[in-house]
Amino acid sequence: MTKIKDMLEIAMKAEIDAADNYGRAADQTDLFLLRDKFTLLQNEENGHRRVLEKLFAKKYPEKEPELPASQDMPFKEFSEYAVKPTMQPSEIIEEAMAGEQRARDFYLDMEKQMDGDKEKAIMRYLASMEESHYHLLKSELEMAQNFELYDEVHEMMHVGP
Repeated sequence: MTKIKDMLEIAMKAEIDAADNYGRAADQTDLFLLRDKFTLLQNEENGHRRVLEKLFAKKYPEKEPELPASQDMPFKEFSEYAVKPTMQPSEIIEEAMAGEQRARDFYLDMEKQMDGDKEKAIMRYLASMEESHYHLLKSELEMAQNFELYDEVHEMMHVGP
């Protein structure tokens, strides 16, 4: 069984990586509404990291987190996904949806290992936030699939204000 300290460090690193992926996704899409959603998700993941950092500091006041390197993540599924320049928006969204599901499941597992009611509530909150991200992305997926080809023909469609 993985120690809570290790799980918090893994979760913090996973949130950093998720935020980085959403930042790259926002940078490489021309669809301004989708770019705004990716930026929103990037900010949300950064917020999750801050919540985890505060919980870590409360549980381990004498220690600094030791975040694993991306390639050394003990749970392979957190290091498998990375936004690549060649990916279509629908591919990015599908990968992100899978990542949000993995994060939700991870937080639900962490909830079972937490001691206090407040800590358990934090894990449930993070799990529900990851689930809401999944549903937001799911609604974007259909639009991205419908408009990817249209954008190739009509480049000004999503230029924005």
